[in-house]
Amino acid sequence: MNCSFGVNVAVETGRDGKMLFSRRSAHVAGPNSSRWNLSANEGLARNHDLPEDGSPISLHAVARRALYEELAVHATDTLDLELLSFGLDLDNHQWAGFFRAVLPDLDEKTLRLRWTRGVADKWEHDRFEFVSADPASVLGFIADWPKENWTPCAPALFYLTLVRGAVRHDGGDPAARFKVEKAEQEVTGARNL
Repeated sequence: MNCSFGVNVAVETGRDGKMLFSRRSAHVAGPNSSRWNLSANEGLARNHDLPEDGSPISLHAVARRALYEELAVHATDTLDLELLSFGLDLDNHQWAGFFRAVLPDLDEKTLRLRWTRGVADKWEHDRFEFVSADPASVLGFIADWPKENWTPCAPALFYLTLVRGAVRHDGGDPAARFKVEKAEQEVTGARNL
């Protein structure tokens, strides 16, 4: 993974308001196997992501590919996809693009039903958890697992996703991030972290 670039996506279902956590399968090679991860992620691949016409690589298209291959989110599904930031996984020397994806028309039940019919990267994850997308629930889920059970980028992206969701919910007011900070303080205080 040294010097590669990965696209990481945190997914929120719109119909039932849940955040999706994925646990990397032990069948996946590398340092992040058997760890909690983002909803979906893909590394840039020449054969998938380099347009034949010489046009620039689209990170949004890579995020869409991750959602399809790992979660069976199709091109026809309504999707609110935002690039939030870039990061660097210092443990694995991997650059990362952090995306937030809201699926307004989908819920946990619909996604789980789709997975029973097959997913392209079916061995990528061995467990999924849907957690209420409010800051206390998401941060509580993260805090309830030891740090070593998480991939390096996952907690940061989920946090950014919560902040962006709060800001958008409050009409673009950046002060909405304080709601996430308050939830973080409550979660860490309740767990003596």
